[in-house]
Amino acid sequence: MRTDEARALPLFRLPRDRRGQISIPSLFVLPSLFLFVYLIFETAKLSREKIRHQFAVDAAAFIEMTNYSDFLNRSAYVNGAFPQRIFYEGFYNTMIERKDSTRPDRLYDILWKNGTFPRWDGRPGDQPLDNERVWEIKFGGCGGGKNDNPPDMSSCGASGGTGTGSGGGPVTGGGVGVGASGRLDILTMQDALDYWINWDDAQDIYKLYVQIYQLLGSVEDAQYSVFKRLTSNHNFFRKSYWLNTGDPINTADFGAGYFNAYSFEPKPYCIQEVMIYGNKPTSNAFQPYQIWAPNAPIQMPTTIANCQPNAGLFQAEAISDSHLQSMRSLHAGLANHPGWPVIQIWTPPSNYFRVSFNGMVRCAATGTTSPCVHATIQLSGGRLWPYPTPKFQVKLFP
Repeated sequence: MRTDEARALPLFRLPRDRRGQISIPSLFVLPSLFLFVYLIFETAKLSREKIRHQFAVDAAAFIEMTNYSDFLNRSAYVNGAFPQRIFYEGFYNTMIERKDSTRPDRLYDILWKNGTFPRWDGRPGDQPLDNERVWEIKFGGCGGGKNDNPPDMSSCGASGGTGTGSGGGPVTGGGVGVGASGRLDILTMQDALDYWINWDDAQDIYKLYVQIYQLLGSVEDAQYSVFKRLTSNHNFFRKSYWLNTGDPINTADFGAGYFNAYSFEPKPYCIQEVMIYGNKPTSNAFQPYQIWAPNAPIQMPTTIANCQPNAGLFQAEAISDSHLQSMRSLHAGLANHPGWPVIQIWTPPSNYFRVSFNGMVRCAATGTTSPCVHATIQLSGGRLWPYPTPKFQVKLFP
């Protein structure tokens, strides 16, 4: 009975006068649902654009800083490893006899002690340096002042009178003293007194020395010219940003300007004159040799522009420690990581409803009413001078 009675009960039905009421809220729910979907879609578009611009500024900053890294690493090689290797190959096996008949010395060691070229003291010039954290390559002896930053171009030298002759003459007096700023004694008077250094050989050593550093100066000058050409307008940053975003190329000028906000001024240092001393045989049995030197210090040719303290023969490329320090230090208020901050403003696209977000978001770092993306680019790990170590590396902090 109960089952039959339950089946007999009529189904629940809305009264006729209430059946259309469900359509009224549906008119609001369905459009709201579609509006919500559109808002999600437009938010995704905005997020995609922001991420695209972030990746673009990251790539552009990294590529631009690579120009700085390449220049510093190549200059570090010219400062230290290259001259050490060249002089090792040319003079290491050349032995110079002493006048007192004691053990002969290597010409490689004699020249280094005179401050003629830099090397790692106590290590053979052919020993690999890759595993060393710092390459302790430096000038020796009288050239110790060159190991400062900035380098001191003054040198120990011999002062004294000179004789006659177009190529030089006998030294008639003088002693060991301090030479003028920008002067280098490749072979000193003391060397001529202690060793059997023939005057003709001394001239050949001088010519080879000048040729080596003319070549090194030309290489460094070319490297600096390329660096200035690549970074003068920061085209690598601007074009990389443009290729990754499609924005007008001049919009990247804002971010590129941050590379001009900090000082980066490497300078070459040169010597202006050179002296050499040697021995010439005589017909006098009581004085079988006589010390000879040029009539006056030999003026050096110019091989690189803007040399310090004056134009002359290249010795080393140096940069202020503060300039390199800024590339690996924290700049409070602009970045949360050590390095150069790079900030780039960008214009978000209008959404489906033609509402522009430009002006609605403020960039805290710049105070502008446009959204921005930022990156911090760091350069560290190497040294230019002293102890030139070509291990500069670029690190990116988004």
